[in-house]
Amino acid sequence: MKHLVRCISIFCVAVMGIPAVSQAFDMKLSPEQIKEATACGVLNKGKDVFESPHITSARFGEYPQGEGGLIMSKFVEVAVVSAMKALKEKAITQDDVKEIEGSQTFNVVVVIANESLASPEDVQITLVQGSNNILPQKTTFGMMYKNNKQSVVGAFQCSKINPRANTTILVKTKKGQRKYKIDFADVK
Repeated sequence: MKHLVRCISIFCVAVMGIPAVSQAFDMKLSPEQIKEATACGVLNKGKDVFESPHITSARFGEYPQGEGGLIMSKFVEVAVVSAMKALKEKAITQDDVKEIEGSQTFNVVVVIANESLASPEDVQITLVQGSNNILPQKTTFGMMYKNNKQSVVGAFQCSKINPRANTTILVKTKKGQRKYKIDFADVK
């Protein structure tokens, strides 16, 4: 009987723990998180937001000054949109927040030296968590920088990521590859 109770207890803990691990980031931000992310953007207008404590944990490499990138969780995206709007003396709207929350994906933005990229597919972004290699659903060009750098944005399915895992971000181009390490548990 003790053995049966113990097995049932272990099974319940395992089943109850699966939902907590199955989503990469908070799919729905709480009102407090929205306020916190919005305030972060307002206090750190424009590109200053990338130096704020909430955002630095989502950065890897030498981003935003050089090659590297940013994990755009929902919290980070609200903060960045708020910061860019605050720079223009505007505020993030409820519709902006709804659009961000409604997405089932999150973006990984990588900045690389422009190597005469013909299409976004010339850059392969892979998230490696243990033996799990996760490819983006879609890859697009982002911003072109003055210093001959190009950003490429990979949209990843939230449900395929383990939010508690150390992750290697592998960026492959014609000229080679770069690896960046990030702990998703640190990303807000």
